[in-house]
Amino acid sequence: MAKSTLMFWAIFGLAVILPKVVLVVTVAVLTMQTVLILVRLGARVSAGSSPKTQGRDVCPVFSVHVAIHNEPPILVNATLHALFRQEFPSDRVEIIVIDNNTTNPALWSPVERECSLLGDRFRFLHREGVIGAKAGALNIALDHTRPDATHIVTIDADYVVQPNFLADAERALRRTGADYVQFPQAYRRTDSIAQGVDIELEEYFRSEARMADDAEAVLLTGTLCVISKAALLCVGGWSGRTTTEDAELGVRLCKGGFTGRYIPKVVGNGLLPLTLTDLLKQRYRWTSGNLRTLVLYLPSLLWHSGALRTRQVVAIIAQLGAWLNFGLVPAAALLATALFNPAFTVLMTVAAVSILLALGDIISRLMTRSIKETESLALGVAAITSRLALAPAAARATADACFSSTQKFIVTRKFASSHNCHSHVPLDHMVLFALALSALWNVRELSLTIQLGVGALTLPLPAAWWVTEQLTRYRSVAFHTPDAKEISA
Repeated sequence: MAKSTLMFWAIFGLAVILPKVVLVVTVAVLTMQTVLILVRLGARVSAGSSPKTQGRDVCPVFSVHVAIHNEPPILVNATLHALFRQEFPSDRVEIIVIDNNTTNPALWSPVERECSLLGDRFRFLHREGVIGAKAGALNIALDHTRPDATHIVTIDADYVVQPNFLADAERALRRTGADYVQFPQAYRRTDSIAQGVDIELEEYFRSEARMADDAEAVLLTGTLCVISKAALLCVGGWSGRTTTEDAELGVRLCKGGFTGRYIPKVVGNGLLPLTLTDLLKQRYRWTSGNLRTLVLYLPSLLWHSGALRTRQVVAIIAQLGAWLNFGLVPAAALLATALFNPAFTVLMTVAAVSILLALGDIISRLMTRSIKETESLALGVAAITSRLALAPAAARATADACFSSTQKFIVTRKFASSHNCHSHVPLDHMVLFALALSALWNVRELSLTIQLGVGALTLPLPAAWWVTEQLTRYRSVAFHTPDAKEISA
């Protein structure tokens, strides 16, 4: 049983027998939650000034690294063909495909064969027993990079880049003079389906990344990032200490005095997670990995920042805290007290305030950005619904990351077949809904704050049903057949 599940039921039981103890814990959680929101607001308030870096005359030689693990060959080959079609001098680019720990030759052999057909610029490496998941694979690719390469480019296996991607990367490096640049992640086939899921994922780039760009402290997000090889080697390469090796590397680059910029131009598109289960696993990894990164580096960020400016420290913390959700403790406290000790209204009020604060934060972040960027109220509501469906996973990940230093890297599936895409709403969503529905009757005569707090806990379940339906429709459009043959962009 996960630590977060044990924590939920431990808080639930303590709220019944020792409510004053749980009240202290809930107040502490509310304080941390408030501080994080204030940090994010402070980062936005301080944003807006022009970055100090100046353009520089560079003639980059790119080494493009594509790390794969148990990927469908047709998907990877589409990515490789997009790289083959780059409108960029062929003598200044190489593509290294590093397959790690895929034991089935039927998955990696076709990719190896495709690399040989595409020419000398493409190299394929297959390794088993790789430690450190994606980070370990990328370090192997780094060791095999051509000696004159100046920049490392990472691309996920499902990302089909536009023909001018590398040319755009060169222009971005020249214009900004940055040591590394990050392009936004974007998803294909979301024009009319699963737009709420798309916008919810995109919100990070429309808010945190843009804010961090002003501070020249952008963290990496794993794909479509371009990093100075010298800077990457200077900070020790990739690390598998957390499950978000990209963000962790971004922190080390910032601490090393290297500047990172966000380039708000879509240059490639990947696939959305194919089921709610996949989406929840992805959010769990992002949340827990970023929190572990924050725990690892917070002391040095606050007290030994070195080359970092205050704005950069705030921007880094805001980015790492983008997915955190502190709702597990107040949810357990509110439900237990409402069901078994409704007379202890102080605890219920504090817990309800915490839950409503988190809900208000979600609504304000997604609705404001959606209206500003898309001028669509409906899309804003859809994005909020998607965030609510992911809230329990984020809450579990936040709790687990606080009490566990070991994390397992989970690759998001990119292959949909008739036997592996039966999505279902997780048990924790249903349990939360049942408890909240039962508690609503007991708090019907209490304050509106308590009623709204309990009511908010019923929202993740219907939100999860809606996301499940959206992703089911997305799969039918994103793939030709039930065997999920990847279509070209």
